[in-house]
Amino acid sequence: MSVRRELCAVMVFAVVERAGTIVLNDGEELDSWSVILNGSVEVTYPDGRTEILCMGNSFGVSPTMDKEYMKGVMRTKVDDCQFVCIAQQDYCRILNQVEKNMQKVEEEGEIVMVKEHRELDRTGTRKGHIVIKGTSERLTMHLVEEHSVVDPTFIEDFLLTYRTFLSSPMEVGKKLLEWFNDPSLRDKVTRVVLLWVNNHFNDFEGDPAMTRFLEEFENNLEREKMGGHLRLLNIACAAKAKRRLITLTKPSREAPLPFILLGGSEKGFGIFVDSVDLGSKATEAGLKRGDQILEVNGQNFENIQLSKAMEILRNNTHLSITVKTNLFVFKELLTRLSEEKRNGAPHLPKIGDIKKASRYSIPDLAVDVEQVIGLEKVNKKSKANTVGGRNKLKKILDKTRISILPQKPYNDIGIGQSQDDSIVGLRQTKHIPPALPVSGTLSSSNPDLLQSHHRILDFNSTPDLPDQVLRVFKADQQSRYIMISKDTTAKEVVIQAIREFAVTATPDAYSLCEVSVTPEDFGLYYTETLCSDEDAQELLRESQISLLQLSTVEMAAQLSMRNFELFRNIEPTEYIDDLFKLKSKTSCANLKKFEEVINQETFWVASEILRETNQLKRMKIIKHFIKIALHCRECKNFNSMFAIISGLNLAPVARLRTTWEKLPSKYEKLFQDLQDLFDPSRNMAKYRNVLNSQNLQPPIIPLFPVIKKDLTFLHEGNDSKVEGLVNFEKLRMIAKEIRHVGRMASVNMDPAVMFRTRSLSQSSTNAAVLDVAQTGGHKKRVRRSSFLNAKKLYEDAQMARKVKQYLSNLDLEMDEESLQTLSLQCEPATNTLPKNPGDKRSGKQEMSPVAPRAGIQQKVQQQHKINQALQVPAVSLYPSRKKVPLLTISFDTCPSPPRSPKSFSIAVPKFHCLGCHKLK
Repeated sequence: MSVRRELCAVMVFAVVERAGTIVLNDGEELDSWSVILNGSVEVTYPDGRTEILCMGNSFGVSPTMDKEYMKGVMRTKVDDCQFVCIAQQDYCRILNQVEKNMQKVEEEGEIVMVKEHRELDRTGTRKGHIVIKGTSERLTMHLVEEHSVVDPTFIEDFLLTYRTFLSSPMEVGKKLLEWFNDPSLRDKVTRVVLLWVNNHFNDFEGDPAMTRFLEEFENNLEREKMGGHLRLLNIACAAKAKRRLITLTKPSREAPLPFILLGGSEKGFGIFVDSVDLGSKATEAGLKRGDQILEVNGQNFENIQLSKAMEILRNNTHLSITVKTNLFVFKELLTRLSEEKRNGAPHLPKIGDIKKASRYSIPDLAVDVEQVIGLEKVNKKSKANTVGGRNKLKKILDKTRISILPQKPYNDIGIGQSQDDSIVGLRQTKHIPPALPVSGTLSSSNPDLLQSHHRILDFNSTPDLPDQVLRVFKADQQSRYIMISKDTTAKEVVIQAIREFAVTATPDAYSLCEVSVTPEDFGLYYTETLCSDEDAQELLRESQISLLQLSTVEMAAQLSMRNFELFRNIEPTEYIDDLFKLKSKTSCANLKKFEEVINQETFWVASEILRETNQLKRMKIIKHFIKIALHCRECKNFNSMFAIISGLNLAPVARLRTTWEKLPSKYEKLFQDLQDLFDPSRNMAKYRNVLNSQNLQPPIIPLFPVIKKDLTFLHEGNDSKVEGLVNFEKLRMIAKEIRHVGRMASVNMDPAVMFRTRSLSQSSTNAAVLDVAQTGGHKKRVRRSSFLNAKKLYEDAQMARKVKQYLSNLDLEMDEESLQTLSLQCEPATNTLPKNPGDKRSGKQEMSPVAPRAGIQQKVQQQHKINQALQVPAVSLYPSRKKVPLLTISFDTCPSPPRSPKSFSIAVPKFHCLGCHKLK
């Protein structure tokens, strides 16, 4: 980039207008280096050979001050050839300066690595040589060379992109095991392995060779008594591991299990696999030592006694086992067992110990890490695990804020920054918690490991919110809202209900029954008799959910949660595998799901609108979707926002002129404002500016097509190999882009809470513009106290369940021809236009709902007159649903033709001419 800037500062633009003009004669002294910008030239050599140079080719002097002469005659082949020329003296100076900045590493007379000297920050105080290309072997060796300050992102860039130039990760693994035996490299090797496990644990899971590598590395750490590093490695493995489903069959119930288990709730632990028989089906299925069994045939194993677990496993011939690697807690279990064996008495855990160990939380792990790496103790004051009154939101915010490693001292590009990775600021980003001191033995080069909240926290389970609400009915249809926690029993609910209803009978005289229409619906709870048939019919009617019944705020929040779940599950390696078309174990499954969701949501919008036969309701559905898109923007869910706008702009929806006519003007304006964000001009500059703004904090759900486009341009626009060496500069750029995308999913609290909070705050801000409808028809009131109101909590929970049920049962019409048929059924096609084209309403009928209205008729009529003079048909405002024919237009009929008549083909659909009102 520095070379380009230098060259651009001194280049001269030149034009040769006529074809056949001699640019250089044979033997003429060369005084510049030139690049062809437009057109082409032909060089005829003295021996009769010819060569054609076209756009992008260069010619002229070499980077030397020696006199050089032209060989052959150069002529332009076409008109309007354009060049940029750089004088020999400037060209030589710039390239020689670059050559001085280059550092080449040679082995046995061959260049194996090239580095370039760069300034690493804007102050000029940090300078160093950065690797830009090299052989795969030399790049691997560079992993353990000292570069954490000079080249802070090399390790993470390599671990993400090595798969593009190495055939197997074990090529790196074998080298690391070999280098571990060198005491001077041991800490560096350990740092690399920790970063690898933390950033790309999917490289290890499901790969037997890499699993054995990890086990061997753990043994090496134990042998060298590097307990702190071993503990940190186990923590990373436990935090990064994902659930796996293993299916086993036994010939009979009496057949022995091919594995041995340890633990159990009686010891304060879950159920763990201690060993697996070699060569057994369990080994082939991927079961291994250190796996925690979470579920067997749908039954929870996280807090179960060992004897009960063994009984279940023995009594079933078909076993569907959900497991997860949890080496950290497994090692704690082994330590506990060895202490019991040494002391000769079993350890009897307290109830609190059982709960803590059986549900080992990441904040507990974080404290252990801080103790392991010898950092200053963090304030660990803890409060009772209850939520009361106004402390609820604070509890939710504070509970999940953790960090397993200290933050690095340099900021490696926040969400709102666009600088190169090699330029690292000294300012910390605002959204990251204050940093702890960096240990000298750990890497400061990896933002994922140091700021990996989104990778560490497990949001699969619902937040620990005690204030959940039941609505309990008596037989006389009186009801009360009762707040409970997830551990509240039915008996306790009955006691509380009796107290709320002021009933004098004993709790034994009442029972609690759930009444639901379908298993998916959220039921009602009764304390006496079941509901009557009339009430059951009412429940059935309530279960028939339509889009207009659903809160736009909740819909946006649920769409955002669903999209974010898909987005954050994408492994960074999936972007690489998809970009370079590499074969992988996962086949980029998460990436493909996220890629498909935008099409699904687009066709969902069109399907909902076009299936509604009532015109007024159709308009209300369009208005409803505009509200949802507005809330999606507030949730920073640009993916769903774009999908909704695309669905509204699909031709079958856009042609519904009379439906769009009924849309209030304020919603037209809102829709136009939403569309403007995705204006494609200047490489979607408006969208990018919003995405890169300093105040935009994660979680963010970006527009996936833009991500794919940027990565594709980086890949296709740069060679993967240069002069036989791996172009690591290209891989750096790709890795930087993937890191930037990954940070959008970097959150330090439950994103579900954040999405809902954003939507609620937005709905209150825009209360004057939008009436956010609830099922009862009243405006949505947003107050802090609403979080603490039992009825409000119940209604919100009911609405959330309805939205989830609605989204899970979507029936999409993905065929555009079918959508067009539905559109014609809604509004049949007409062959005539209104008599008065200047009328505002008439103009609105013929406009796309996304086109600007003001002054359009006058412009169309002017264009019609020009088209008649040129004998060129007007352009349709509404594309035909049929395949458009190709029309050949000759420039010979143009009043001012170009120098040489040419013909070309353009696609012209059928259209209504707004000038003469005739069907063309």
